[in-house]
Amino acid sequence: MEERKLIERCRKNDRDAFETLILSYEKKIYNLCFYMVKNKEDAFDLTQETAIKIYKSISKFKGDSKFSTWVYRIAYNTCLDFIKRKKDELPYDDMIVNENNINYRMDNVIESKETKAIIKKCIMQLNSDYRTVIILRDINGLSYKEISDILQIEIGTVKSRINRARQALKNELIKNGIARGC
Repeated sequence: MEERKLIERCRKNDRDAFETLILSYEKKIYNLCFYMVKNKEDAFDLTQETAIKIYKSISKFKGDSKFSTWVYRIAYNTCLDFIKRKKDELPYDDMIVNENNINYRMDNVIESKETKAIIKKCIMQLNSDYRTVIILRDINGLSYKEISDILQIEIGTVKSRINRARQALKNELIKNGIARGC
């Protein structure tokens, strides 16, 4: 069903429509939350919290941006609020990422679970600004404009941050023997 129709049905408190709508975003919300908080249980809780916030505020969605941008903004802010509350160093944990969505523009093929785990670890070692843009662009496939809207920064800043993040990730991958230097 078309997303716009689902949104309209959700505004009329149609729970089935909401379930259909949120299921299409659940994995991407979870991945964003996980990469931000580095803990499976917290990411699951934050995914649920995000879904509740979306349900309660869907009537406020004006359609000025893509619905996905609005959803990611809610998830991102929910994670930021959680991080501010927690403030402790969050431990590394296993990640769930669809390997078909990973694209680091490095011609490397993820051949084993071990390699995948090293790549995930390298992403987790990036500072939060870099990690966030890598997740939004290279894992979730969002446009520069969408990332700009979600993070509330200029598109030029998004592009330069992505470039620096990819270089930092590449350097981490080189250190870990996954990629070669140019």
